[in-house]
Amino acid sequence: MKKSLLLAIGIAGAFLWMGNGAVVLEPIACITAVSAALSGKEVVSIEKKPAGMHREVTAYNVGVRAQTSDTPCIGAGGHDLCELVERNVKVCAANFVPLGTILEIEGHGEFVVLDRLHKRFAHRVDIAMKEGELMKALTFGLQKRLVAVKD
Repeated sequence: MKKSLLLAIGIAGAFLWMGNGAVVLEPIACITAVSAALSGKEVVSIEKKPAGMHREVTAYNVGVRAQTSDTPCIGAGGHDLCELVERNVKVCAANFVPLGTILEIEGHGEFVVLDRLHKRFAHRVDIAMKEGELMKALTFGLQKRLVAVKD
């Protein structure tokens, strides 16, 4: 009971300090620090945020009007995606980062964001494939992959 009370006081105290401009630990870090203090252990480090997020990753074929828009080769940034993909430039579409951002997609490598998806797919990444690779894109399907923004 005493440990639970001290833990609750520690967490509440950390949140109260937020208005005073003091540095506040995230709730998980608060719990870790208070638990360590109660057990007499030294807190060496606090958990780091992951380098990326797991996202849905799909594939589409540039140049195919049914999968894109009335200008199937032109991406949201105005680039000719058909030409870039033919030259083996790894291109993708994503809405959660600015155009031109480089994303590292687990198991697939680095891609430059040069296109956008429909707003209902706000957190998805869509890898651009050549117009003639319809079966490859279909076989790719929907995958869950770790996606990180490259510095």
